[in-house]
Amino acid sequence: MLARASLHSNGADMHTAEYADYKKEELTAHHARDLVHINAGGTRFTTLYDTLAQSKSSYFLNFIRIDRTTGKVVLLQQRTIRDESGAIFVNRDGRLFAFVLQFMRDGKNTVLPKDKDLLAQLKREADFFGMEVFKYLIQETLVDLEKEQRTSTIDIADIRNSVNQIANNTYYTGGRN
Repeated sequence: MLARASLHSNGADMHTAEYADYKKEELTAHHARDLVHINAGGTRFTTLYDTLAQSKSSYFLNFIRIDRTTGKVVLLQQRTIRDESGAIFVNRDGRLFAFVLQFMRDGKNTVLPKDKDLLAQLKREADFFGMEVFKYLIQETLVDLEKEQRTSTIDIADIRNSVNQIANNTYYTGGRN
């Protein structure tokens, strides 16, 4: 349902049905390879507009979209908060956002931490950013950690039993074979 779009290189002139409700100054168009700066809780990140537009994050898709007519990345300015440097401000923990951004870049190949508390925090971030695949990956990692912990607990119990048997045999036989 998109009408033809007219985008100049500065993104100032957009005429599509999709963006008809916005004033010209509320929209900017960017090339997918343009850099975008993000301030997440005071920590600065730099990525490509394309990374955010392709992220499947409902949070970012609220203000960043790809115009299907032109292929440009459209930023809905009125839906963003900017810091003093012009970076998009995200009111989240920058340490955790680093993992979120890494997932946007690498998808299912993202290496997640093995710390259950940190994974629980990342799961909350996945919820906040509306990233269901990331949330699923985190949940899989948590399940794998639980399995490893159970296996480790069983192994330790087996070792304790063996040590107790050896100790009991040594005690009863007086160390003689």
